[in-house]
Amino acid sequence: MDAPFYKFGLFGENTSLLVAFAIGLGFGFFLERAGFGSGNKLARQFYFRDMAVLKVMFTAIVTAMLGVYWLSRVGFLDLSQVYLVPTHLWAQTLGGIVLGIGFVVGGYCPGTSVVAAATGRVDAMLYMLGMFAGMVVVGFAMPSLEGFLNAADFGQVTLATQWNISYGVLVALVVLMAAGAFLASEWAEVKTGSQPRATQPLLGAKGLTRSRRLVLGFVGLGIFAAMAGTPYRGADVQVRAQELTQVVSREADHVTVEDLADRLIAGTEVPRLVDLREPDVFARYHLPGAENLPMAKLSSADWRADETVLIYSGTDERAAQAWVLLKARRLPRVYTVKGGIEAWNDRVLFPRIAESPSATDLNDVNKKISVAKHFGGQPRGGSAQTEVKGTPMPLPPPPAEVPAGAAPVKKKAKKEGC
Repeated sequence: MDAPFYKFGLFGENTSLLVAFAIGLGFGFFLERAGFGSGNKLARQFYFRDMAVLKVMFTAIVTAMLGVYWLSRVGFLDLSQVYLVPTHLWAQTLGGIVLGIGFVVGGYCPGTSVVAAATGRVDAMLYMLGMFAGMVVVGFAMPSLEGFLNAADFGQVTLATQWNISYGVLVALVVLMAAGAFLASEWAEVKTGSQPRATQPLLGAKGLTRSRRLVLGFVGLGIFAAMAGTPYRGADVQVRAQELTQVVSREADHVTVEDLADRLIAGTEVPRLVDLREPDVFARYHLPGAENLPMAKLSSADWRADETVLIYSGTDERAAQAWVLLKARRLPRVYTVKGGIEAWNDRVLFPRIAESPSATDLNDVNKKISVAKHFGGQPRGGSAQTEVKGTPMPLPPPPAEVPAGAAPVKKKAKKEGC
């Protein structure tokens, strides 16, 4: 069994929401049991009189980091499937400053305010009201803020890649930093007179106490990580050429644009549709419901092993390259849209109609007209009378040739389930 479980299809989206809800309840319970539902206790850390928050947060960070690293190294967790939040430097820096000011003034962070409000604390309820009010204001101001929010977009980056060091070395450095923070926080509590030295588990206790054994265990795992290499499986991925060749020979590697159009019109079981072209070309025209993931961002995108993915580009070459990459990442249901955007323009938006279709071809002609109109297109050529809903109607005049990537045509919005 591989983790993350949701990405590898152990359970679906509804179950994942229930799991997240249960984890949230557990998180809130332990925060309250640790006393973090009290604004006074939380604010005391800024006066170096009670450093419990710093100790708990560093413990959580180190536990999660070591757990993720070693579970990945033993093959249980595929770290490449864990989603990384993109870095928008200026927006996230401003958000951190605002959160910090709110923490100092109100005594709560967003999570602890919910915990405190659940226990009936009025100040936490007011804090939450202010938080939701800020969300509403930012939501209404979003059009004017979008440029700032998207500025300094570094994508999905990590400290290891930015500093050009191994992930194991980074784990070791964070563990050593946490151990230093534990010692510094105990020293600060003793200096401010809030805690006697004898009660401190690291500085004041005698012998190899449980806290000291725990810290030494963390440090040891961190040092071993520095020598163990990368936790990512991506470096060991091998393309199974024979298997991929068989898929291609059976023509099971692609769908036609006609099949895709039928799926989009039906609105059921609509796959994840990925456009590989550059953002400026994507903005001019793209298929309905598509998301833009250029090749440079493909490997760092968030993928689920149980989802159906259709990829396309201007033609087939780039889509084929992306298909091989995603199949190498063990995504089982990945297909290309055969012919890409050019085929979509030629056979869906602007299909050619025969000048004098036979009676047996009328159904096919009618379908082409209907599909083209659904997506805002227009058939080319032909002058035959075509029956639509039993009423003869002439074909529309043929439009000028439209190159691939033409400007988009407006269509009515419709719900699409992905």
